[in-house]
Amino acid sequence: MNKKATLLAAFFATQILTGQTAFAEEVEPGTEQEIAAEAGEAPEETSASAMGENIGVPNPMFEYPDVPSLERSVGFPVYYLPGNLLALYHPAAHIYSIDRYVSDIRFQSLADDSKITVRTALIERIGTDDISGYYGAWTEQSAGDVKRTKVWIAQTESGMRVIRWKAGRFAFAVTIEGVDDATFRHMLKNFVAVADRFSHKYRNFRLNYKPKTQAEQPAEQPAETPAAPEEPAAENAPAAEEDAEA
Repeated sequence: MNKKATLLAAFFATQILTGQTAFAEEVEPGTEQEIAAEAGEAPEETSASAMGENIGVPNPMFEYPDVPSLERSVGFPVYYLPGNLLALYHPAAHIYSIDRYVSDIRFQSLADDSKITVRTALIERIGTDDISGYYGAWTEQSAGDVKRTKVWIAQTESGMRVIRWKAGRFAFAVTIEGVDDATFRHMLKNFVAVADRFSHKYRNFRLNYKPKTQAEQPAEQPAETPAAPEEPAAENAPAAEEDAEA
């Protein structure tokens, strides 16, 4: 592990103790490898606010116009959404990476005030399987999937749920807010089941990552909430992940 990855892993560990380039062999469902390159435009760097109370988000965060651009930047496939949630939550409101190590994709429901944030990271690169940034109390529970996967779940004072788990080479973290208990359990089961298939599909992919040179680094922006990216063209939009349930 390189020095930067070690430092980033230490950052995440500190958060816990105190309280996101095309890839080599396959293209993840939800991306289009033939998408044109980033047109020479560097993603925006922003100092983003926390996802919610007790949720720590390290800087810098880089925003991208679409998922393929994010994947080219971080060098690994990223989890988008289970297919049965696309009708309500696609397109993403914001597509970020955390220092090009963790993908952070944020969704706002088209029907109500519910929100979802999905994070993905490669464990061998970041050195930890907890990418939630949450430093409150956790409980271990079953995800309710066929494999009886164990997940760690927390709930904030506002009612937002935070979930973290790992599968294969990947760490996942999801926050869900504005849904009732039954909807949450259904979402949880689908997220974990689809993530299991995702991690199996990409178990042998080769990391394709080239650090940006100093000249390529985007200029630092004021700490403000960034505008949502333009909606991707239909051919650029992520395709549905296979649903966990029929």
